Amino acid sequence: MQRHAMRSAVITAGAILLLFAGALRSPLGAQEKASAAYEKAYGYILDERWTDAQKALGEFLRSYPKSTYADAAQYWHCYTREKLGESAEEVYRCFKEFISAYPKSKWADDAKNNLITLGTKLAKEGKPEYAASIKGSDSDEDDDVKLAALNALGNMGSTEATSTLVRLYDQTSDDRMREKIVYILANNESDDALKKLAEIAGKDRALPVRKAAINALSNHGGKEAESVLIDILKNGKDTEMRSTALYALANTGSASSIPLLGEIARTETDKGLAQAAAYALGNMENTQSTDELRRTLKEGRLKEARVAAMYALGNRGDAAAVSILKEAALTDASEDLGTAAAYSLGNLHDAQAIEALKEIVAKSAFPKTQEAAIYSLGNTGDASAREFLLHTALTSTDDRIGKTALYALCNSEGHDRAKNMLEIVKNARSRDVRKQALFQIGNGEDAEGIPILGKIIREEKDPEMLVGAIYALGGTQNDDAVPFLVEAAGKDRDKKVRSAAVNALGQIGTAKARAALLDILQGKGKE
Repeated sequence: MQRHAMRSAVITAGAILLLFAGALRSPLGAQEKASAAYEKAYGYILDERWTDAQKALGEFLRSYPKSTYADAAQYWHCYTREKLGESAEEVYRCFKEFISAYPKSKWADDAKNNLITLGTKLAKEGKPEYAASIKGSDSDEDDDVKLAALNALGNMGSTEATSTLVRLYDQTSDDRMREKIVYILANNESDDALKKLAEIAGKDRALPVRKAAINALSNHGGKEAESVLIDILKNGKDTEMRSTALYALANTGSASSIPLLGEIARTETDKGLAQAAAYALGNMENTQSTDELRRTLKEGRLKEARVAAMYALGNRGDAAAVSILKEAALTDASEDLGTAAAYSLGNLHDAQAIEALKEIVAKSAFPKTQEAAIYSLGNTGDASAREFLLHTALTSTDDRIGKTALYALCNSEGHDRAKNMLEIVKNARSRDVRKQALFQIGNGEDAEGIPILGKIIREEKDPEMLVGAIYALGGTQNDDAVPFLVEAAGKDRDKKVRSAAVNALGQIGTAKARAALLDILQGKGKE
């Protein structure tokens, strides 16, 4: 009903305009009268006023039997008879007569589907002649209606449904039709359906049909279906089919498939299949799958599979995963693998993972792994992680580690950014880290950092840090920075500092900054 309503809503809107325009002319033409009469009747249908609709449609069919709306009116006339409680047999006969009278109508398919629904109901009520009539064997019915009929029979529990479906599959050369038959067989729990699905999965010429059969076997479940999937996975030649069988096998949730998935993750030479096996293991949350992922990390033939095992463990988020990932980050010979482990730990956001990340920063021999652990700490949003990052930025003598900690701290939410950056500017051991903190103050989204930078300009003795603070003020592009830069451009300042202040004013570029530059050019700067 919804599809009809959507389609006719457009007609109704057009008809309203037509009626309005027609009201300005008298008399109406025959076509316009027919359109107006149909729209009036259809309005009753939309309002579910079935008695009024049936009466209006009957009058329409008597008055305009040759109208272009005649088929639609006849279809809805049958529909209202059902809604008004007439017997299913009478309504069935009405729709059958409609199909005979209007075989090319756009409503014919809807009428056929209604026949199937009514025939199924009547067959269940003990009238088997209707079951025979909805088998969809008439040559003039299209394939979709045949399948709908067969599906209806299957829902009735007909013993003939499976054999009829199998026969139709064997007789048709249309790939789309065979694929639809597979979907119907997927809901059939009989041994014959399972046997046919296994045959289709192994032999059908069309890849989409074979894949549909594999997924159907997964939904079917049971040891026989699992055996077929394992055979495809072990012995299949087509990688895409093997991959489909792998995911289907994992979806069964069978613990007996775990060793095979682990073996594929460790030994498979096809990168995509090995990765798929690792991710499938990650979705099976038990100790056996955890053990297989641990083995894959240590013994995996392909690095890509080992990385996939890392992320699969990271998505698990249990204590065992934290321990395995920390061990891999600290002991694995591959820097890429250790880096993946650190990022995976960052997805867990729990206290154990945070402590593991801190340990990786302190002990890892690989720079990329250390940096990954630092960024992961920043992404956790945890207070103790931010304290660790601030301490690292302040105390590290390694410029790279100190700056990475600073960046991660800036990206972390829930802290006083300007206050922390000022502390780093004043107290960090690394000059490079202190300079970078200046720029981070200037890059803040609010004006809070401007007076802090101004204070640094007035008090800082280190010329390099002083120039850094000036350029950071210029980066704010805020008029509040102009007075501090004018002061820095005073004649009592170092030439390098004054030049930096003038450039920073130009970087701000506002009217106030341009006026300050003009004053400096005219000798009105601070004496």
